Amino acid sequence: MRALRTNLGNAGYGLVDYVVQPAAMIVGARFLVHRLGLEQYGIWMLVSAVVGGVGILGAGFGDATVKYVSAYRAQNNIAGVKQTIRATLTMNAVLGATLATIVWVIAPFLAHHIFRVEPQSQLLTIRSTQIGAIILFLRSVESVFVSALRGFEQYAPTVRINAVVRIMTVASAVILAALSRGVVAIMLSTLLWSTIAVSLQLRSARRVAGWFSVLPTLRYPALREVFAFGGFSWLQALAGLGFNYADRFLVGMMLGTAPVAIYVLCVQASQPIHGLCAAIFNFLFPHISSRHEREGAGATERIFRVAFWSNLVVSLALAAPLMLFAKSILRLWMGAHIAGEGELSLRILALAYVLLAFNVVPHYTLLALRQAKYVSMVNLAGAALSIAAASLLIHSWGLKGAAVARLLYGAVTLVLFFRVKKTLAPLSKRYQAADAVLTY
Repeated sequence: MRALRTNLGNAGYGLVDYVVQPAAMIVGARFLVHRLGLEQYGIWMLVSAVVGGVGILGAGFGDATVKYVSAYRAQNNIAGVKQTIRATLTMNAVLGATLATIVWVIAPFLAHHIFRVEPQSQLLTIRSTQIGAIILFLRSVESVFVSALRGFEQYAPTVRINAVVRIMTVASAVILAALSRGVVAIMLSTLLWSTIAVSLQLRSARRVAGWFSVLPTLRYPALREVFAFGGFSWLQALAGLGFNYADRFLVGMMLGTAPVAIYVLCVQASQPIHGLCAAIFNFLFPHISSRHEREGAGATERIFRVAFWSNLVVSLALAAPLMLFAKSILRLWMGAHIAGEGELSLRILALAYVLLAFNVVPHYTLLALRQAKYVSMVNLAGAALSIAAASLLIHSWGLKGAAVARLLYGAVTLVLFFRVKKTLAPLSKRYQAADAVLTY
């Protein structure tokens, strides 16, 4: 019963962690679009995509932190826990600093040649992107502390911090927009809240794991262990970058910033189908990792079965309203113009995200079972197909083409289910044949 209460509590906190920012953005979107205009709102979304997308790569070793912190915790090896935290902190800091420097340097190129920004908005785009580069580094460091807490199955501290910081970030944007301040001011306020978040997450991680140094470590065994697992999770992060952000950049390059704003609004409405499921079942990663170390495949199979069917019900329930009432939802939320432009894209995106949501439980289960390589290869294949499709379809189909490209990614990830079945139990010949194609 205690384990059940812990898991339900972590699932609830995971849900809150995900819901806060999208909910705040959805509530504030209409006002922000009105005050900033589609041009500046589109610029903000593109800069946020750069920070969020490249930031995924900067935080790419977070899964390794969760995996090895949870495993060492199960072994009561606190020294191993601290070595893991320092090793991933070293890697994330170096990687985050490198990526932040690249983003800072190429900011003028992005503004002048990639985003198709109007000449009068190019300088503010450059400044906003460079501020975003600093935020990117801070989030790379912060992700280590968040992952360490999750490795201890302690979701409450990090979620409370994230919830407050994200609400204040969006509230600050609304206040600044009301005061007729632009994207640069909004990014500066985001930088301030990101700095506060890092210090609070560090404090929380030290309370749970004990005091540990934040200075880089050069201990080769710890770095090698983290890299062996984290390298594949980094590749998976690269795939996530392709899925979550590449289409936005392509829309901006081919169609301009105003269509980006409409497309991002459709993504914001449909993304919670997958995001909520991922947040609710995120606890499975550290929980299965620890249980599998202690009890083996039998316990893992039982947990997987219950979680998979629960997730299936939740994802279908979330997708149904958007697929059935897309136009009405957009019209009530953003007005008739955006509803007319985005209705079909929203329906397609809802289907894309429900396919992706089906594989949340297989995804976390495979990571817990040290199958990071397989997961990363599947996600890279899906991302490559999605990007290729987007580059071809956006030109002729517009926003609908970008949505269809995301649909293809979700379809590819369905093979994760077969891999779990193969790992935990004997497969039928049909499952073996489907899985063997990708394994080969």
